[in-house]
Amino acid sequence: MPRPGERLLPAVSGVVLALSFPPLHPLILPFVGLVPFVLWLDGLPASSAGRQAAVRGSAVFGATYFGILLYWVFVALAWFSKLAILAWAGVMSILIGVAILFGWMLHRMMHAVRVPMWLAVPVAWTAAEWFRAHLPGSLAFPWLGLGTSLTAFPELIGAAELVGARGLTFWIALVNGLVAGLVLALRDRRPWMPRAAIISGVVLLPMAWGVWRASTLEMRDVATVAVVQPNIPEHIKLDREAVYDSTYASLNRLVARIAPGSVSAVVLPEAVLPTYPMTGGAFEDMLRIQALSREVGSPILFGGLGVRMGEDGESVPYNSAFLMEPQGLTDFQYHKRYLVPMVERIPFLPPSWRSGARHFGAYGVGEGWPLAEVDDVLYGVLICYESSYPEGSRRFRLAGADVLLNITNDAWYGREPLYSRTTALWQHPAHMIMRAIENRVGVARAANTGISMFVDPLGRVYNTSELFEADVRIDVVRTTDEITYFTRFGDLVGNGAAFAALLLVGASLGMTRSRSTLDPSA
Repeated sequence: MPRPGERLLPAVSGVVLALSFPPLHPLILPFVGLVPFVLWLDGLPASSAGRQAAVRGSAVFGATYFGILLYWVFVALAWFSKLAILAWAGVMSILIGVAILFGWMLHRMMHAVRVPMWLAVPVAWTAAEWFRAHLPGSLAFPWLGLGTSLTAFPELIGAAELVGARGLTFWIALVNGLVAGLVLALRDRRPWMPRAAIISGVVLLPMAWGVWRASTLEMRDVATVAVVQPNIPEHIKLDREAVYDSTYASLNRLVARIAPGSVSAVVLPEAVLPTYPMTGGAFEDMLRIQALSREVGSPILFGGLGVRMGEDGESVPYNSAFLMEPQGLTDFQYHKRYLVPMVERIPFLPPSWRSGARHFGAYGVGEGWPLAEVDDVLYGVLICYESSYPEGSRRFRLAGADVLLNITNDAWYGREPLYSRTTALWQHPAHMIMRAIENRVGVARAANTGISMFVDPLGRVYNTSELFEADVRIDVVRTTDEITYFTRFGDLVGNGAAFAALLLVGASLGMTRSRSTLDPSA
């Protein structure tokens, strides 16, 4: 258990950092949120007792940070299973473990290898974030990396097209390390003006580049798209008897508001109906969606359930996207590749071992990066949680996508009354802002209960819907002809930080063994 002196500063950092994200995300907090924790860690001894204290304090930091940031995970899982508290505890245990990894690495870097604080902090934090996003199987959880905290200021984070979201994480953590060093300089009455000047330059130069880039980036209109928000509450979506009538009634009202021939494509949310479009049992449902497509005179992209037969003869379900034209269902299918832990796929548990709900933890993992083509415009589709993975958007862009579509059902994250709305309703859309900037591509987002919206290649959000209101939003999607540095080369900063952390920690372990041979108390 954490001891006196190991709780306050780690907890303060956890609170400040958690408040840096949507829906609040003030500009200053991300750049100072880690400072209390880093100062506390710097004051620990270099001995094994110091390392143990670092682990305990990091657990406090992780429990506070992730507990505030991701409290909604329990709310989301509670819709689905009575075992929600156990699943949430499992998720939190893993995330606290990541926080402990960060503190442990940082302590070793600063005290064993003597890496300067300003460098150790961004390397350790970015490496821990990289590790969280690359856990094996469906344990990976890249949700809200530190760089995403600044998505309310898209023109200031234009450097994401060069270094990606994890490059911004490195930048923000670097500033935190520099600020912590400045505090120590002030405490010890050492010269602080040069440090303050360096911090100002590190903060402002990337921001200035982003502002300049926003004024010079050439965009073009590519298509007029309608995003439909049927607003079907989750308790109805989970009721297979009621969901059909409620969904069709809402879709009919909303599609009637789209003038025939006025849009290039209509986008419906994730799993708009719990049906298998490619099977004979969904014939009547497909006729209804086809009738909607004929009514507006445009193709309709919608979420549904894909399926294939496994080698054992059992059917494997997929969370999928399909394209319906007035003439009928097209061959386009995209099966979701990044699955939600616990809900769509239970880590390490074979789907054949599942029990309870029909698809609980049993979804298959899709393959390939197919594009939907409408009027010579290519669309890449991200289903729900996939928006948090930079690699998916990057792959679609490399495949030729002009526009990214995000179809999602965020009804899990709360209900209409204000007191029941969770912060995930604002956290989730923030990822698509980052994806737009990284790839300089236009975005259209259709969410069952909101927020539905459009994002231009500068990351600027426009024509957003209100939460928990049935709505349809129609607007022009803009894009660019640029293939950004990040799109071409991927997460070089994250990969580099992970590799550097591995080398530094390895060096520190070797030095610790050498010292322990000479001094067993070390």
